[in-house]
Amino acid sequence: MKKNYLFSNSFKLVGLAITAIAFVALIIWACLENSPEFKMPAVIEGDLLGDCDYFCIADCGLITFIIPILITGLVFIGFSKEKIEDEFVMSIREQSLVWATYCAAILLVIFTLTIYSWSYLYAIYSIFPLFLILFIIKFRIELRKANKGGAQ
Repeated sequence: MKKNYLFSNSFKLVGLAITAIAFVALIIWACLENSPEFKMPAVIEGDLLGDCDYFCIADCGLITFIIPILITGLVFIGFSKEKIEDEFVMSIREQSLVWATYCAAILLVIFTLTIYSWSYLYAIYSIFPLFLILFIIKFRIELRKANKGGAQ
């Protein structure tokens, strides 16, 4: 039995809307001098290996909400079926996923060797959205090449 774990094609438009909203919010967050903070329930707050509180209320910034929304939109875009979803499209999707994984792994190594302190946390936090963006771009480029007859 063949299983297909892709969303229906209509999720692509929903994903585009969610991603657009998240990108606008990300730009606004980057322009703010003082990002608003919210109180949220947390499993762990503080230094994981040192002084920390468990199951408490923690202060979190706006970015805590933006990144998961962005990831949701990108997942909807990247993993929505095409109008014609055949083995060839699935092959392009798989190759694009592998390529994006390699790129994200290389970036992770580069970030780890060159970025330190709090900047490293933001860099690591950006890896998964960046992985999804790379996957979507590579998949769309390869799909366009294939549709124009330029597949290799």
